[in-house]
Amino acid sequence: MMPIWENRRMYCQWLAPSTIGGVILLVNDDGIEAPGLRALYRCLRRELRQPVLAVAPAEERSGAGHAISINRGLSLTPFHDSDADFFAFSVDGTPSDCCKLGLKVLCTQKPRLVVSGINNGPNVGRSLFYSGTVSAALEAAIEGFPALAVSLDRSEEPDWNSAAERAVSIAKAMLGRNKLAGSVINLNLPVGTAKHWQPLRVVRHGLSGFSEAYSQRHQRDGHPLWHLHGQRIELEEEGETDAHALRAGHPTLSILQPDINGDASLLEALDELSP
Repeated sequence: MMPIWENRRMYCQWLAPSTIGGVILLVNDDGIEAPGLRALYRCLRRELRQPVLAVAPAEERSGAGHAISINRGLSLTPFHDSDADFFAFSVDGTPSDCCKLGLKVLCTQKPRLVVSGINNGPNVGRSLFYSGTVSAALEAAIEGFPALAVSLDRSEEPDWNSAAERAVSIAKAMLGRNKLAGSVINLNLPVGTAKHWQPLRVVRHGLSGFSEAYSQRHQRDGHPLWHLHGQRIELEEEGETDAHALRAGHPTLSILQPDINGDASLLEALDELSP
């Protein structure tokens, strides 16, 4: 599982599929070694029978949000794991960097779909604002592509294969839906195997999050470090939201778009501040 700069044939082999119409761009934030990425890669190739171009961070970048690298160059390295039949490109950057490089460097034709995941942990409520998984999908939406963000709730024995199969069924339904261009479908999957899941819910994005605090720890030289920790909390919100439905065992779908404009009527309050 070593980077393979020296293998030019393999490098060119994985540039070639990006020139084929119908490529699926796959990214994540858990890194090139993440089991969720591998499971989704295999399932996409098997079920959709289309080229899958995987581009992932060299290391885990959970919580990276929508950060991009603007003051340094990025290293793009072909990656091959022959035991897992996995080919990808590794990037020493953020999830959004991976999406940008995939769209602007590796894909010479427009991908049919951008898929981000499978994230190890849910992306519901306020988590969306920090999520590298969701942000990479939003990056694709900003560029006008349909995108699917996939997250699996945390458990001791995550069922990546069940999650991948459900995600690919959603991806298949998204193909050819022109109305979804510029939008993100955010899919969250509950713990356990698919046979134990409740029916799929289409819900709105809520604002449940965490009760957060910092604890202080000292390095050997006495220098203090501050570590963020917290517990998940659910707000009492009107109607069913993503966090509530997921906790009840339902796979959830919500739609996200880059348009972040708020209520225009609130601007009336600013008129009073005008000189």
